[in-house]
Parts: sequence; C-alpha cells; structure tokens
Amino acid sequence: MKKMFTLLFVFQSMFFLAQNKINETRNFIVSNVSVISMTKDEVVKSQDVIVQNGKIISIGKTKKIKDKNATIYDGTGKFIMPSLADAHVHFPETEPEMERVLKLNLINGVTKLRSMRGDWIHKEWRNKYNSIDSYYPKLYLSPPPITRNSDLNLEQIESFVKAAKENGFDFLKVLSLKNDVFFKQLDSVCKKYNFSISGHFPFVSNGNQLEEKTIFASNYNSFEHLGGLSGETDDKIDARINIIKNKEIVICPTLSWYNVGSGRYSLEELRNLRGMEFVSKIMMNKWISETKAYREKMGNEAYQTEVAKQLKSLEAKYIIIKKLDQAGVKMILSPDASSKFMMTGSTILDEMELLKNADLSNFSILKMATTNFANFFKENYGTLEVGKTADFIVLEKNPLQDLNALKEIKAVYSNNHFINENNLKEIRQQLINSVEL
Repeated sequence: MKKMFTLLFVFQSMFFLAQNKINETRNFIVSNVSVISMTKDEVVKSQDVIVQNGKIISIGKTKKIKDKNATIYDGTGKFIMPSLADAHVHFPETEPEMERVLKLNLINGVTKLRSMRGDWIHKEWRNKYNSIDSYYPKLYLSPPPITRNSDLNLEQIESFVKAAKENGFDFLKVLSLKNDVFFKQLDSVCKKYNFSISGHFPFVSNGNQLEEKTIFASNYNSFEHLGGLSGETDDKIDARINIIKNKEIVICPTLSWYNVGSGRYSLEELRNLRGMEFVSKIMMNKWISETKAYREKMGNEAYQTEVAKQLKSLEAKYIIIKKLDQAGVKMILSPDASSKFMMTGSTILDEMELLKNADLSNFSILKMATTNFANFFKENYGTLEVGKTADFIVLEKNPLQDLNALKEIKAVYSNNHFINENNLKEIRQQLINSVEL
C-alpha cells in the first residue's frame, strides 16, 4: 500500500510539473508594491523592486517601466517582504515524503529549512532539491545527531566531524551526551575543523549539566527549546542570558511543540488545527484514538492537573522570551513540527502567534524568521535591499499590523523562480489530493 502511495504521489508530481511549469525568471520586476524591507519596522509604499540575475538591483519610487525583457508582476495593493525560514525541522525517511515537506513549506512562504535530525543521505537530497534549476526551499544540513549512545573514541570523532565538514554539512546537532570527557573531545575536534555545534543545552547521561565554563567556551552557536533557561531560577536565567548575549549564541524557542503537547486542546480542536487538512483520515483517526486512550488511562483529574502544569510552564517560557528580546539576544523561529497534530509549513504562523504572548512586536517575530536566520548562517538574504539575493514573498495584507496576513501567500520568489498565486494554489491542491489516495 505504501509503495502504491509513493508511485501515485510521484506520478501526480510529474503531472503537476508538466502542466504548470514554473519558469526561471532572472530579470524580474515587482511594480508599485508596498515594501517591508525588514531593516526597519516600517512600510514604504509605491515601490518598484527590480531583480536581475537573482540579485535586487533597485528599489525605488514607482515609475514607468521600460525594460521589455523583464517579467513584470503588478504589486498594486500588495506587500512584499523577505521569505521565511524554519529553523528546526525533522526531515522524513523517504524522498517522496521529503518532496512533500518541501512543497508544504513553499506554499506557506518558507524557503529555508534547517535540519535538526540529520542523515548522511540528506546530502543527496540537497544536491537534487537545491540544484540551480530548483525552486524548492534551501536546506541547511546536519549529519546524524550526537546522543548519549554515541560511543566514539577521539579518532572516530575526528573521522565523523571531518566527513561532515568535507561533505558540506553545515553544523553538528547534539541531542544528549555520554559524559563530559566525550563532549570536550567532540568540541575540540569541532574547533579544529571550524564546525559549529547546535542543539539541546548539554547534559550528560546521568542528567547532570556540564560545567558552565565548558558549555559557554564550546563551539555551540545555538540552543533549542529554551534549554538551560526554562525551569531555572530567575537569577540563573538572568545570568545565562547575559552570557548568551555576550557569546552571541542564538536561541530557537519552539513553543508550538509544547503548546500542542500540553493537552490543552479537545479531540475536536485537534482535528481542526491548522494544517490538518494535509493529514490522511487513517492517520488522523489513529492519532485521535491514541490520544483519547492516553487521556482516559490517565483519568480526568490527573489529565487536567497535567494540562495546568504544562500551561504554567508555557507562561514561564513567555517570560524568558521577553527577557531574551529585551536583552537583545538573537532568536530564530520554528514550531518544531515533529509530533502529532503538527504540520510542517502550516505551523510557522502558529509559532508566531504564540510568540505574541511574550509581548514581542510583529517586527521582532518576523525578524526571527527572516533577518536573524540569514545572519545566523551569514547569508545574503533576509532583508530587501539593493545587492541582496532576491528571496521574497508577496502578501495581500501588512504582516507588521497583523500576522494573519501570512495566511494568504500570493507569490514566492526563490532561486530565480517566481511561483505565482495559481502555482501555489495548484501545489496545495495536489498535496490535498495526494492525502485522499
């Protein structure tokens, strides 16, 4: 049955591409559009954005366009801003499922994905899906993650890191650690190869934390899930935020994973969360059945107590995020859509809505998914400025006023390809049709 699904999905994909070819567009103009550059919390109206060979060469007051060789998109009444990035993604096991993930993100304006549960085969996927002719989201890769079960000696650690570096992987993901000796060896090798570490705030296998001086002197450049902050005392939180800022470590909070996992939603609400239209009825019924059985086994009183505990923990996370924002710590954005009732791409907006509970401005939230991500990887996109790589989305409404504007992605420009509204609608419909098979 799974083989049949795969063949049908591939056939549909080939049919879609044959009927709705998305052409490469190197000379491109968005005319008379309102520009959200993400350099400032402002909108500049009535602008022409001119792209040549993948770079923005001009942003200026709308005038009569004389370039007959350019493809022109009328942006009247619309808004343009940098496209989005999801900074914590778990890729699926098979290539057809991976192509589906890429499309689910594309229709939601997400053109960059950071893999946080890597595999060596992902290099082949990047070669295919990030080719010069591809319009799929750009992939930032990690090799298989380090865990407490990673029983490697120094020579094996060096072989692992060297292979990851030479094969173009971007960083090393740490889930958990065997002991402090192993971490110090791992870190020394990563420093030797100038290979950054990202992931969970480091604990060793007995549950104890490493010494702070060891952690903060390491090649860690990001912590996920508010690790090292959530659940700590106010004094320790404040002290660590100060160190994190000084060390220029980036934080990826991933609130949605905790929000959906809190148990706060009824079974009916879970069925109707954003993105669930892309889940098959068989899978949805399985999720509902398992969730219902778990809650019944726990008992209503214990279940309600657990929900209250999880929501209290979420409230504490909002306070930490507000402190991080006020301190000027750079944050990147992801829902960590790796669990039941979460759909990659769709849950980006859910994450943004949760961040509003931390009293962040829309501008600060959008920076997490645009400018901050680009700066984290030292890339030439993330803002709309002359000389920047053209990578943007077109919206009907202003997301600086209302994040729900991101529900209506009118167009995406990525890797010299313009994916218009009809293209996006047809990709979406293809994805829905494939669920019904």
